[in-house]
Amino acid sequence: MSLTLQLGTVGLTSSNHDHSDQTIIPQTEDVVRQLRIRQLLCIGLALIVFIVGFYTYQSYAYVVNTVGKDAVPSIVAAEKIRMTLASAHTQIVNVFLTKEAVDGNDGKNTQAYVKSIAHAHDYLLVAAQNITYGDEERKPILELMTQLSAYERLVGMALAKPDQHQSLLKADALMREHILPAVVALDDANFKHLSSAYTEGEHKALLWLIAFLLLSALLVLVYVETQMKLYATFKRMFNPAIAAGLAVFIVCALLFAAKAGQVVSEVRSAKEDAFDSVHALSQAKALAYTANAQESVYLLLSKSEAQQAQTTLFQETAKKLFALKLLDVKQLPSDLKSLKGNGLLAEELANITFDGEENLARDTLKGWLEYVRIDAQIRQLETAGQHDAAIALCLGTQVGQSDWAFDQFMKSLTATLNLNEQQFALAVNRAFHALSWLWMLLLAILFAPVIGIALGIQQRLAEFRE
Repeated sequence: MSLTLQLGTVGLTSSNHDHSDQTIIPQTEDVVRQLRIRQLLCIGLALIVFIVGFYTYQSYAYVVNTVGKDAVPSIVAAEKIRMTLASAHTQIVNVFLTKEAVDGNDGKNTQAYVKSIAHAHDYLLVAAQNITYGDEERKPILELMTQLSAYERLVGMALAKPDQHQSLLKADALMREHILPAVVALDDANFKHLSSAYTEGEHKALLWLIAFLLLSALLVLVYVETQMKLYATFKRMFNPAIAAGLAVFIVCALLFAAKAGQVVSEVRSAKEDAFDSVHALSQAKALAYTANAQESVYLLLSKSEAQQAQTTLFQETAKKLFALKLLDVKQLPSDLKSLKGNGLLAEELANITFDGEENLARDTLKGWLEYVRIDAQIRQLETAGQHDAAIALCLGTQVGQSDWAFDQFMKSLTATLNLNEQQFALAVNRAFHALSWLWMLLLAILFAPVIGIALGIQQRLAEFRE
């Protein structure tokens, strides 16, 4: 009886042991399979997050490169060409006003003209070397080269017959109707791409960033679920490799989003705060030289109809700088942003951002209003038949004379322009620095979760082999 019971017990034990062996093997294989699946899923998601992050990086890089390297330098070069040519035209007209051409002397205006034309050719070469948008830039540059050659030929003819102004007036028409509009076309081509990159490029980059953050959140969820699966299987919550990989990934993903936000902030500062002012002031500078040339051409004309036409041209140009009728800058509204839409100098006053900028902008407007006031006096003298007095007031460099007022205006404008150019360069440099962080963080975003999940799960799988 006892022996039988013992055998039965042994048999039962043996039977239970065999049944246990039959169930552990499939359970082990299932756990291994599930962990392998999670391991591959995490690695696959990490790769997808990296790829989306890379496209996010590229989108922001496109915006920064377009604003900082491609469009803006070409726009600045175009405005330098425009300003230098307008200045050169003023100087060659003054050659005839001062009788330098008649005397045959290489006076200061002649020397200034030669220097300005040389600078214009240099800037034109820079623009030709920085063609980014194909025929949109190539065509106006070719037009500039062709028309500038014709302009210089007409100036040469005018210098050969300094007592006759027909060739000079033809050169004036060519400068006004063809050369300067070609420079504007070059500016417009680049500004169009700048605006597109800034608005559409920034929107596209934001969509990529949102996709990156959503996929990152999904990867974190899969990571957490894997950690919970490991706990359910091994009754140990903490896995150092997985925890470290997850922590590094979360920190780097958040830093990536923060640096992307910094790129946007710096590009916005560069474009809206600094470059919009740079663009407005550069245009104002070029147009001011154009107005100065129109003032001088006015005094070369003898017929009242032609003089009136030139006065109209001057007034139209002056309105492009500042359209409101003001006697003093103290009349400016308390809210400077309300000036927007009233000329280029008003655009600058409506976009005050940096320390010291408002005082410089106010001085610039004050100088321009003084110049316009003196221009009216010049035209009154000319209308009254006091031609020599009008020329003296036009070319005078003493306090209260036109060239003095113009020089004061240019000094203030240049100081305001330089301030915004410096702030633009600083913002672009900060944007490129933040952009370099995006690339470095992307590498951590890829390798941290991949290495963490691979080591963590491999460590647990090794326990089955033991």
